[in-house]
Amino acid sequence: MNKPFIFALLTAVVWGLAPAFEKMGLDGKIDPFIGVVIRTIPIALITFVALFFMGRAHEIVRIDLKSALLVATGGILAGLVGQFLFYSALKSGEASVVVPVAAVYPLIALVVSIVFLGEAITWQKAVGATLVAGGVMLLR
Repeated sequence: MNKPFIFALLTAVVWGLAPAFEKMGLDGKIDPFIGVVIRTIPIALITFVALFFMGRAHEIVRIDLKSALLVATGGILAGLVGQFLFYSALKSGEASVVVPVAAVYPLIALVVSIVFLGEAITWQKAVGATLVAGGVMLLR
């Protein structure tokens, strides 16, 4: 197996474990927005500390503004807005339904990539998108 596939598989395992912890935490008296804040604090602290220990803090000043703004926009959309919506759904819904439905984001990314980034549609992508959409319809 190649390295990107192994990393992607490990990502799926980690991302599959995380909602169970989050659902258990949200079952308490934590509001979804407060949950996002609590989730974000250790991530920010750990990444800043790691950046300094790796000796890479100076690299931040070399990033061009456009790239930084685009990445920040993605972070706000996924890490703040998306996570808040996900926690709101997870707090009141079943994780076994909420997580797979939320996980259709690659389908949205596929459409956005084709429409706005000019990426090609292939028959494999079309079949995959159809299967994803069908799976969501089954969970409704």
